[in-house]
Amino acid sequence: MIGTTLKLSLLAVPMALSLIAVSPASPASSPAGVNTESVQQSITSRALLESEFFPDDSSATTSYVEADSPQDAVAKLDRLDQLRAAGINVATMAKVNYGPCKIVAEGFHARKSGDYQVGGFKSTTYCTKRVSKITHSSQARHKRLIWWIKGGLDISDSPKIVKSGYYKKTPYASVFTQKNHSISCKSTKGTTWSGRTLGTIDYNGKTYYADAYAPIQKNVPCRP
Repeated sequence: MIGTTLKLSLLAVPMALSLIAVSPASPASSPAGVNTESVQQSITSRALLESEFFPDDSSATTSYVEADSPQDAVAKLDRLDQLRAAGINVATMAKVNYGPCKIVAEGFHARKSGDYQVGGFKSTTYCTKRVSKITHSSQARHKRLIWWIKGGLDISDSPKIVKSGYYKKTPYASVFTQKNHSISCKSTKGTTWSGRTLGTIDYNGKTYYADAYAPIQKNVPCRP
């Protein structure tokens, strides 16, 4: 998810920004500029093409952005992911309001504690400011040919009280790690896995969202 910083031409900048900008409100009840049908597909579709799912081989950290709704957030995050995949540095782009938190996901693995009959991945949100709420919703996907197949139900978790803590030995004002994501492994056949966590935070009366892709793990002994 972390792209190499490219120097955009004057012509490319407005084109890139237009992918993030929200168009004027339409008569429909959905958030302005959001194709709810395609957003719903990106969340719930059993199979996604590689052009619709953006994991990388290494763990990537992304910042939370302000949005009006989960649908609006997913649309914005998908656009940002597309730009990152194209090698564009979105961190310096305008029209995106960032929150005080970042999110990162670890690789999917078959759990020894579950006798390798269950698998899953963790995701962590860490914040430089105190936030009032953090929620994670995670889904795992395994690769079959050109498709990323949904490996099970989306699993959500949120702490009753957001606490301070450490991430990578660094103290933060708010930290939460989702540890309850798991799916059943029907066989130990080697399988390529990734996953995506949609994070939500409440901070100073506003809601921010971010997504983290679990780094691609190959030959995981877990086939759903």
